[in-house]
Amino acid sequence: MKLNYFFSIVFILILFSCNHEEDTIKGKKIESRGGVVLTFDDDYVDDWNKANSILAQYNWKATFFVTHFDKLKPQEIQELKNLQKKGNEIAAHGLNHQHTVLFVKENGADSFIKQEINPMLMLMKNDGFNVTNFSYPYGNRTEETDKLLFQHFNFLRGTTYGSEAPNLQNCYYNKSKLIYGLGLDNSYPHFSVPYFLSLLQYAKEQNKIVIFYAHKTVPKASKNYETEFSTLTEICKFVKNNNMKFYTVSDLDKIK
Repeated sequence: MKLNYFFSIVFILILFSCNHEEDTIKGKKIESRGGVVLTFDDDYVDDWNKANSILAQYNWKATFFVTHFDKLKPQEIQELKNLQKKGNEIAAHGLNHQHTVLFVKENGADSFIKQEINPMLMLMKNDGFNVTNFSYPYGNRTEETDKLLFQHFNFLRGTTYGSEAPNLQNCYYNKSKLIYGLGLDNSYPHFSVPYFLSLLQYAKEQNKIVIFYAHKTVPKASKNYETEFSTLTEICKFVKNNNMKFYTVSDLDKIK
């Protein structure tokens, strides 16, 4: 009788543990841990897919901010769906990659929403993408555009630059829905893989989350807006080897 009681208790504990783990996986709330948010802008879907095949060994995930969605090929849309199924996030970068601040100034806020946001969200929803976050084309923003776009999105991502000391950088998540990413493209003056790793080291020590962004992923950079596979590999390797965590932008909203 006592033996049966013992096994019943063990079974209940195991069941509770599994249910608790399942709730965590579903994303209701997740424990904060030092890590990285890797984000990618524009419409380099084939290149992102190649990067994913290289970086999958690190169990990575990223957020892909897509523009020109109406011009994507069916194969590219399927690749985005496959990325989403693997835990990556598909987000918005404007239908036509318009400079948000200049467009609003010249044409008005209503025109921007009608031309750049609403049709993009409709097209993406029709293909199975429930988009909740947005990155600014060219990284430019104002308080006015923030107020406008927060009516349609949960997180907005701008950009930051420079190679300040890690404790002075602006590319860490700080509980704000307005976040800033630091560019990984080889063409940026601040480009330095050791510097990127120093930001991750600081994030590990201070339990922070670094936010990076990139554009076209390539074996060897030769133009602007290109990030080499080797840069991403070094970042992913550091995250995995130091027991850090990969986050999507949406994950930030689930942190306890």
